[in-house]
Amino acid sequence: MNNIVENGIKEGIYGSIKDKEIDHVDYDRWMGGPRGPEKITFKDGSVVIFKCDIRHYWMADNPDTAIREAIVYQIDKIVGLGLVPKTMVIDDTINNIRYDGSVQEWIKDAKDGYQIDKFTDAEKKDFERLRVFDFVIGNSDRHLENVLFTNDGKMHAIDHNACLIISKDEDILSFPDSIIIFFSKNVVHDMPHIVDIIEKFYINKDKILDLIDKYIHDNTELAKLMVESRINYLYTMLKKDRPFRKKYIEWRKGMDEEVRNILKRRQ
Repeated sequence: MNNIVENGIKEGIYGSIKDKEIDHVDYDRWMGGPRGPEKITFKDGSVVIFKCDIRHYWMADNPDTAIREAIVYQIDKIVGLGLVPKTMVIDDTINNIRYDGSVQEWIKDAKDGYQIDKFTDAEKKDFERLRVFDFVIGNSDRHLENVLFTNDGKMHAIDHNACLIISKDEDILSFPDSIIIFFSKNVVHDMPHIVDIIEKFYINKDKILDLIDKYIHDNTELAKLMVESRINYLYTMLKKDRPFRKKYIEWRKGMDEEVRNILKRRQ
């Protein structure tokens, strides 16, 4: 699909829908805000979901969530996760209506995780890779409603506006303990798909940090520090060739050590 034109920027986060003719728009509404997600159907049959830049409407202290949505898609491409639908930042005016936010390609005929009785083996592996991905980007809002499944056996991960530090007061060492449960119940070194994504994060670390540095304008250094420390922690534990730690406090101590090492190198 090529629903969103990338404005000629191959690796950029900005796009446009102004050259596509809209057939109709289905509106939703966020609690407390005048404008919520909008499902935009074009006359060529393609569909996107538009989310406004919420700083203009509510939660005014939050950073640019549209940029975070688009960066997560770029990170997905960098590490080869292949689960996040194409997402771009747009600022278009169409029929006197401003579309200032993010657009993501709509996944047609999809069921969310609550409608799935059992994962296939491929879906199970994708969900496990997604756990690692969410841990690194600091996604605090992953639940089965924003994991979609299609009849072709593919999984899709959506809704990434609560990633990459959205508050200056956020604890960059905080994370859901489900990631520890996953690592403690599995021998990671015998799981090639998990080893692969950890190694890809590490190999592409500088590219990911440059992406954050280039586009994120709010809490940039905190976001970079969180991502780099988590990548380093996972890679260090992986290369020690022994079981991952089983206690939350041990993970926090390990990541805190990585944070301190990063800050020393920056001095």
